[in-house]
Amino acid sequence: MQTLASRSLWICLSAALVLRLGFAFIGFPILQQRWNLREDGDGYGFIAEAIREGHYTDVTRGPVYPVFVAVAGSPSMVKLLQALVDTGTCWLVFLLANRNWKAAALWAVYPFAIWRVAFINKEVVLAFLLMSYVCVQLLALRNGKLWQWLVAGGLLGLVNLCKPTFLVWPLAVFALAFLHRVSMWRVAALVAAALVVVAPWTWRNYLVTDGAFLPVGIENGGVTTFIGNYQPTRGLWEGTGKSNWMLAVAEITAQHPGTSAIELDRVFYGAALEQVTRNPVTAAGMFVRKCGRFWFLSAARREQAASLVIQAAYLILLGIGLRRRWPWSSEIVLMLLLIAYVMLIHAVSYADMRFSHTVMPLVCALGCAAFHARERRTEATASAAR
Repeated sequence: MQTLASRSLWICLSAALVLRLGFAFIGFPILQQRWNLREDGDGYGFIAEAIREGHYTDVTRGPVYPVFVAVAGSPSMVKLLQALVDTGTCWLVFLLANRNWKAAALWAVYPFAIWRVAFINKEVVLAFLLMSYVCVQLLALRNGKLWQWLVAGGLLGLVNLCKPTFLVWPLAVFALAFLHRVSMWRVAALVAAALVVVAPWTWRNYLVTDGAFLPVGIENGGVTTFIGNYQPTRGLWEGTGKSNWMLAVAEITAQHPGTSAIELDRVFYGAALEQVTRNPVTAAGMFVRKCGRFWFLSAARREQAASLVIQAAYLILLGIGLRRRWPWSSEIVLMLLLIAYVMLIHAVSYADMRFSHTVMPLVCALGCAAFHARERRTEATASAAR
């Protein structure tokens, strides 16, 4: 059985790499012309160029992905490396699923994982780092060794240097550790290791901004949160109301001339809160809708029917898999908490299907249990035949 699983895993990894390279270098150029796609919509190429030229003072993004792009050198090399990294994520999904090759297969053929490799944005690298953290965190929960908690904390620090969405995630780990009677000193070691990794970049931000406190990067979080909570457009990025939120953003920016990027980011967070408090009932309805958009709706709302079918199929597998794994271990609870955490963060700010990419490997790892009952029936049938 181990030889069969190993052979199946290699098939999954090979298929994952071929599919990603094929789409990045053959499929994407065709669709790019047809749909007018931007491969670097977040401007990472400009930040990478500043890194190579030695004047990296940008505070809008965390350093991990811009450095990744700078080291790669060209968009083609970025895509090649992302295909390799995402194939690595496929292997991590296999480990998270207790070496079940079916989980790796689910990620290998997941259409939106293949799609994401062709773009220059952080989701591919972030998913790999996040799954690396989860693998080590589960080992730490299982074995309780101090070095495992320290390594998990270091990886969590790297995850935050890629995207600081996870800065408050240790609170969830504290809660889980308390409920399962894990030593709080172990969790403190996790936090300390994460701080050691993040702190040098925080100090760098302090220096380049003349004394501002910014743990990682603004990530345009304020304006994105404002758009996601702008009630006249129901938090949608694209559509007929786009000009409305663009005008609102321009007005707020014009009201604060000479404001630094960090201060303006905080102004937009305040404006987002004002949108919520102005009509809490509408805000609550938008929150619920954004939970759905997180899984099913892309910003461009392209190929919505296909997106709905694909995402629904994976989430149905997740539901069946969780039902068959009941009662849940602390490891499954941690993975579910992480899925819920990422979804709720984006439901509070701005949500579309792109942001579910980082937790879809967990969906695959948990959803592969949906096939277990069929395997048992097959074995029983084979035994009866003998």
